[in-house]
Amino acid sequence: MDLPDYKGLERCRRRYIKRILRILLEEGGELRFSDFQAELGLSASEKSTLHNNLDSLRSLGFVTGDKRGPIRLKWRTPLCFIAGTPNIPYAYLGLLGVKDEREVSETETAVRILESSGIAFERIVVVTTQEAVGSWSNSMDPELASKIEWHTLRREELNRIESVRDKVKPKLLELMREFNVVMDCTSGTRPAGIAFYNLAIQHMVPLIYVYEPEKELIWLISREDLERDLRYLFKSEPTRASPS
Repeated sequence: MDLPDYKGLERCRRRYIKRILRILLEEGGELRFSDFQAELGLSASEKSTLHNNLDSLRSLGFVTGDKRGPIRLKWRTPLCFIAGTPNIPYAYLGLLGVKDEREVSETETAVRILESSGIAFERIVVVTTQEAVGSWSNSMDPELASKIEWHTLRREELNRIESVRDKVKPKLLELMREFNVVMDCTSGTRPAGIAFYNLAIQHMVPLIYVYEPEKELIWLISREDLERDLRYLFKSEPTRASPS
């Protein structure tokens, strides 16, 4: 599974490569070769130029497909989140500990706050232990509980940063392909929270934390943070770009 090469994208001097990516982000993440040709105003004699630029995007891990079919973004997170790409669903990836004295789960608190801001989740994945799942079995909102996909680890695994990282990473990458992913490190063990933070930094994933008593949500990694890191993509093309 080839991850996108953002440094390679920044260095690339092909004339249309960043514009192609921006067009994909504006148009929903999937277009045909002819659509790009029209959007860029390229003549039939300039098809090879478009092919070269698309080949570069494929080799850098940003798109899949060719001229015989749709060309689509290989990864939805983080670019679609930054660009506000239309019709891209959201996925939540969070942690949850045992119930103890809590009346409302951290998962429910975070999801409800985000829903009130206009973010509705198509998938909700929660990393926890089997013990914690049992402790919440009769105490969680039934509608929310029916949507949750439990990703259970052993207690000793949740207490090891590297174990959480290695177990959660495949699920994170799976979600990043099709969704705008929001990670939540509010709950769970401290090592698990550190692992989530490290994964979010490494893969440029939006990350939240909720102060429970106040129900105050903060973005540890926000849209603005990610856009600043990728500002070279969202600015005008350099004039010295190669014609091909």
